[in-house]
Amino acid sequence: MSDLFDKLMESAGQVISEVDKGGQIQSAVGGLRQRMADAERNRKLNLVKQQIRDLQSQEAQTISALSAQVLALHEAGTLTQPELKSLCRNVDEIRVQIRGQEAELKAIQPAQPEPAVGAMCPHCGVSVAPGGGFCQTCGGCLTEEQKPDPIRFCVHCGAQLREGARFCPKCGQTVSQSQAAAPAS
Repeated sequence: MSDLFDKLMESAGQVISEVDKGGQIQSAVGGLRQRMADAERNRKLNLVKQQIRDLQSQEAQTISALSAQVLALHEAGTLTQPELKSLCRNVDEIRVQIRGQEAELKAIQPAQPEPAVGAMCPHCGVSVAPGGGFCQTCGGCLTEEQKPDPIRFCVHCGAQLREGARFCPKCGQTVSQSQAAAPAS
């Protein structure tokens, strides 16, 4: 079978040589072969580089697991290697320093006030800060002595407006928030 393939390739080469008197086809075929070889070499290079990265990642994970195991043995009091014990004591000292820095950070940071549970604005339903007289979201009065909002009417057609309406439901005209008129007669 390989003899047949070799003869076929030889015949194809002879046909191309006879057709290609100027050498352009052979040059193009040679360039194509070179690009294919370069692409294959780059593919293999990238594959090997990825395998190296994967192995390096596995190495880092294994070292991390080893470190965790050594620290666990140290904390359990069963670690016997003096070199490893020294390294574990260094980790213990660093952990103490971290806890000290965290305590200092907590002391420096301002305390966040905790919102009062259940204090809600009767106008918009948003949770409000305790002790305030007005809602920080809608500006509504939070005191017990609230007066009901006045009934508002459209100045264009006299239709009654809902609280917070921006357009009249009857005539469609824009309504300013400060607009309040007596009912049209």
